[in-house]
Amino acid sequence: MAKGTKELKQRITGVKNIQQITKAMEMVATQKLKRLQNRADAARPYSSKIQEMVGRLAGSVRSDLSPLLADRETEHVTNLVVTSDKGMCGGYNANLVRFAMATIDGDRVDGAGPAQRTQLLGNKGGVLLRARNRTIDHKYEDVVEKLDYTRVRTIVRELVNDFLDGRTDKLRIVYTAYLSAGRQTPAAVTILPIRPDELVEETGGDEDDTSVDLDFIVEPDDESLLKELLPKFLEIKVYSAILESLASEFTARRNAMKQATDAADDMIGALTRQYNRARQESITSELLEVSSGAEALK
Repeated sequence: MAKGTKELKQRITGVKNIQQITKAMEMVATQKLKRLQNRADAARPYSSKIQEMVGRLAGSVRSDLSPLLADRETEHVTNLVVTSDKGMCGGYNANLVRFAMATIDGDRVDGAGPAQRTQLLGNKGGVLLRARNRTIDHKYEDVVEKLDYTRVRTIVRELVNDFLDGRTDKLRIVYTAYLSAGRQTPAAVTILPIRPDELVEETGGDEDDTSVDLDFIVEPDDESLLKELLPKFLEIKVYSAILESLASEFTARRNAMKQATDAADDMIGALTRQYNRARQESITSELLEVSSGAEALK
């Protein structure tokens, strides 16, 4: 027997109210995504060019010029994991945390490996990591969406100091790379120590490219310029990763809210059909009662 029309009407109203919320959240996520895409696109050329310059300059100077360039035995690894502060974004956080745990565990061979430290940006990642019994050594209380370049510079300086003081031998940032509107993927990038050959390769350079060997006039000199560029390179690297994470987060939230809105449409359609059937049955039942009463009076 079909459910009562009153109950069905209440359910339809409830689903419509939820649909209005999901539609509003989708619109908000879309607007924020546009702003973040603009910020990420604006930072990308600067990040790419400074990375190329650091790679080329570092390849032409002594590796002992800066401790940031020196490879050393890896006994301690710091992982900076960037997640979101809010939910309602599908599998964004779960996928990133799963990838982060696989990356960390991948450093261990036969149960041995460097000691791992996990530092966290974003509230949701902490909930998921603790649920998987992963220790969080430090959590930044900043709201990821409100992080500006000045605050990122402070965070990077703290991480660099840990590296210079020997508290960590390798710094890695784990985030969601924003490749396009339809493609975002978790990524793990080693920030320290800086490897010049990898930087040139990432920017599309070639170690055998003759342009690398061209003589350029550098003022005051290669070493001084490199010392100035290294901190800026690290700052823009982390800042760009955070911007890409935010763009990926709002893309995931927009898609999740759109799917929820579409699912509400389907549910409203099914409930409306059920309501119409129940209403028709009620009308038919009332007509039969009237007919039976009239027949009984004859």
